[in-house]
Amino acid sequence: MKPSRTVARAAIAGVGLALAIGCVAVAAGSPMEDRQATMKQVGQTMKESSAFTSAATPFDAAKVKTLMDGVAGAAKKLHGLYPAGSGADPKSAADPKVWENKADFDKRLAEMGTLAAAAGKTTSTDTFKPAFAALGATCKSCHDIYRKKKT
Repeated sequence: MKPSRTVARAAIAGVGLALAIGCVAVAAGSPMEDRQATMKQVGQTMKESSAFTSAATPFDAAKVKTLMDGVAGAAKKLHGLYPAGSGADPKSAADPKVWENKADFDKRLAEMGTLAAAAGKTTSTDTFKPAFAALGATCKSCHDIYRKKKT
C-alpha cells in the first residue's frame, strides 16, 4: 500500500471518529436541556396520574405503579442534571439558589423519589390520593424555591 493511501485512510478514519463523537455529544444534549425534558415528562406523568385521584377513573394499580416508578426514576436522573455552571444559560428555569443550597435541593429530589415510589405501591384511590398529594406538595415546594419565577 502506498503511503499516501495509508495517510488518506487514517485521515478518513479520524474524521469518522470525530463525527461519531460529535453525534454522541449532540445526542446526549446539555444538562439543562436534559433536565428540562425530564421535568416536562414528570409534569405529563403527574397530569396523567392525577386522574387516579378521582373515583371517576377506575384505579389501576399496575398503571399507577408504572407512572410513579417513572417519576421516581426521573428524580434519580435529575440528581445528575444540575452540575455547577449549568444554570448560566438564559433558557434555564433553574434559580441560582439550586447551587447555593445544593444539599437541600438534592434532599428534595430524594424525597420526590421516595414519595413517588410510595405512591406507586398504593392499592386504591383512597390510598393513592393522599400519597399523590404529598408528592405534589413536594414538587411544588421545590418549584417555589428553586424555579425562576415566570415573568
